[in-house]
Amino acid sequence: MKDGISLTGLFTGALLLAVFSGCGGEPSGAGLFSDVTRELGIDFSMVNGAAGERFVNETMVGGGGWIDYDGDGWLDLYLTSGHETPKYAEKPGAAKNRLYRNLAGTGFEDVTEKAGVGDRRYSNGIAVADYDNDGDQDLFVANVGRSTLYRNRGDGGFDDVTVAAGLEREGFGSSAAWLDYDRDGHLDLFVVRYLEYIPRLARPCTERGNRVYCHPRLFNGQGDLLYRNRGDGTFEDVSERSGLSLGGANDGKGLGVLAADFDGDGLQDLYVANDTTANFLWRNRGDGTFVDVAYEWGVALSSAGRAQAGMGVDGADLNGDGWLEIHVTNFSRETNNLFMREAPGSYTEAVQGSSLGRSFDRLGFGTVFGDFDLDGDLDLSIANGHVDDMVEINSRETGISYLQPPDLLLNDGKGRFSPAPQPGAAFGKEYVGRGLASADYDNDGDLDLLLCTIDQGAVLLRNNQNSREKTTSNYLSIRLVGSRGARDAYGSTVVVEAGGRSQHLLCQAGRSYLTSVDPRLNIGLGDSARAEKVTITWASGQVQVLTDLAANRQLVIEEPGE
Repeated sequence: MKDGISLTGLFTGALLLAVFSGCGGEPSGAGLFSDVTRELGIDFSMVNGAAGERFVNETMVGGGGWIDYDGDGWLDLYLTSGHETPKYAEKPGAAKNRLYRNLAGTGFEDVTEKAGVGDRRYSNGIAVADYDNDGDQDLFVANVGRSTLYRNRGDGGFDDVTVAAGLEREGFGSSAAWLDYDRDGHLDLFVVRYLEYIPRLARPCTERGNRVYCHPRLFNGQGDLLYRNRGDGTFEDVSERSGLSLGGANDGKGLGVLAADFDGDGLQDLYVANDTTANFLWRNRGDGTFVDVAYEWGVALSSAGRAQAGMGVDGADLNGDGWLEIHVTNFSRETNNLFMREAPGSYTEAVQGSSLGRSFDRLGFGTVFGDFDLDGDLDLSIANGHVDDMVEINSRETGISYLQPPDLLLNDGKGRFSPAPQPGAAFGKEYVGRGLASADYDNDGDLDLLLCTIDQGAVLLRNNQNSREKTTSNYLSIRLVGSRGARDAYGSTVVVEAGGRSQHLLCQAGRSYLTSVDPRLNIGLGDSARAEKVTITWASGQVQVLTDLAANRQLVIEEPGE
């Protein structure tokens, strides 16, 4: 018995896996990450259908992420694709999304047909959660046109329950996130939508007689959607009633979303990265409605007071004060944003002070925080790639490329970032990067990366930190299972105290751009052999404290019952 909690009782059946050796050693000079896409049998190619007509939706695809669909403890991979006729994106095409089953970290096999999740619509983002609390993970796919909700049957297959669930509203779906905004124990669904844009009806845009991709400023934003989970397998559309869908020119042009409690009142709020319009920070009032406080809090615009091309978003506590900072990726020549919390309801732009201004010449999409070197602070990775395949011809004086390398930036422990000295060969290559999703796919304790690209499909990067001969990098992996609240416990927070350092982490799979990340909390402990204290604030509001947890374990922690 420690701190009033029986560790024996708590962890019975919960220590799934101990320490893993990974998939083989890497030479010390190979870099932190290695491209293992082909080696592990992933043969996915992105189909966006671009053929010179230049429909806006061609430029935004590139999503995917992680789902343990068969419940075996190994994260499987789901990848989205557009199709061959972007003009008719609202109708199904021939190309399919793909599901790859994880073969215990040694490879992946395509199980799309067997599982029944080969969505043939023009797909963008995904959101993964056990929305019906039956013990297996379900899948939402945000599409242009009608999106799709796949319910996991628990036998290796899924059913398309979109119509039965009441999720039939169409539009330009981008990212999505599951959250329990009303704290009733059932995960609700928030869907970010982009433009009022119907490809087959859209007028072409030209410059000097040539077809070009239309600028998003030419279109109104499209209202985002909030679906309240009734708990019986169906959802109620509360988009307008909640205040999240404003109508007309007031709607944003949303691409990325992060759900979190930004003001510490125990309720889940929503940050939305908007393209060419001010970003939103929707504060949850607790009465079923939200109010946008982004302007008031200083997270709506750039430091120069301009709306930027918000793409992806992630949040992390970078200075140890227990509050989330917000990172937003933007267009080239804008720099990304890093909003640092200074006081309750007050953020300041800190991208220059944190040495993240190098993003000026890059166009960022996916972005994830993670302790990639397991030293006890959160690092940052960014997927980059332009939207205009003619940018090098049309804007020669800028030096901006269509294909761009991803970034891997290490934290010095004080919130300042610098390029990783040996990130791996993939970070020296150029891609048309879009989604970026972290996960420990091989269960060896370090975070790997999925890079979704338009030009080269999926790129899986294995983290070699724990396979190096000389490493003192310890870790702790925690999966939270709710009982009073939703089983996936999204919105819960964990504070880990180890080696004189305190880390504050958020349980939320929906983040970055069009992606779903590993729902487990992967915590670097550096040379600390144990965590002295772990404090869990469950999404239900219950607080649980554990002490003296040995490192290098993967734990499943269940929320205490009534």
